[in-house]
Amino acid sequence: MSLTRTEIPLAKTGFILANGLRIRTAAWPSDGYPAVFVHGLSSGWQSWLPPLAYLWPTLSVTAVDLRGHGDSDKPETSYTLTNYVADIWEAIGKMRLKRPPVLIGHSLGGAIVRRIAADHAGELAAVVVEDSDLWGTEQTTPEQQRAFGQEWLKNVRRPLPELIQIEMDRNPAYSYREAMERATRVQNTADGVFLGAPEGVGLAAGETYDAVLPRITCPFLLVRGMPELGGAVPEAAAARHKELIPNATVVTIPNVGHSVHGQQPEAFSEAVLAFLSDHNIIGD
Repeated sequence: MSLTRTEIPLAKTGFILANGLRIRTAAWPSDGYPAVFVHGLSSGWQSWLPPLAYLWPTLSVTAVDLRGHGDSDKPETSYTLTNYVADIWEAIGKMRLKRPPVLIGHSLGGAIVRRIAADHAGELAAVVVEDSDLWGTEQTTPEQQRAFGQEWLKNVRRPLPELIQIEMDRNPAYSYREAMERATRVQNTADGVFLGAPEGVGLAAGETYDAVLPRITCPFLLVRGMPELGGAVPEAAAARHKELIPNATVVTIPNVGHSVHGQQPEAFSEAVLAFLSDHNIIGD
């Protein structure tokens, strides 16, 4: 599939009240198929700009800032997968989309859209999960989880210049400006996001992926980077997605780690559009 890079218009930003919170939205409407984008932990809607140059206007895109991120409200607590899912699903219901949407999520956002797909598969056109592992906390105690969250928070509350250098070391392809924008988004993320992540973004007590994943009956795509370069989804987890989800496709993008859409936006977009075309959601 040959992709054309498009100059995208400025985002139309606003807020949607969902689950009692103001959720920031950024939209690039078009006559294309409706899609909702959900970013990863300590990121924001701006992170989707690189692939949008290839996905718009084929997709009519709305991106969100999760609770505790960007311009969305930042409560002191309740940073759990259950709350993230409730926020996003209520927000989608208020977007007045004309067709069942395609959901695309990265990392934490991938866990969120994967869970929405398990609960609402019949109301979605398709789901794309980018480099999001099957997270579980059963191997650690609550005390260990809280200690990990505290250490994580300590590491991200460094001065901005240090955060910028960390981003540049982690992603050598970043320009200084890109690293600064990324570090600023980290700095603007609520404390509760980091404190809650170790114990709050996996399965609920008593649940198993063997029971949850087969409920995803809509077309499903997992796009993963390479674990040896920092990708979050090992081979075993990728195989488990294919085994348990009826309509699952797994694509591994070479020469990239965790941020596939950020570092390889054209390859990421090509995988997404080919998948949607194969399922007749968009034209060839």
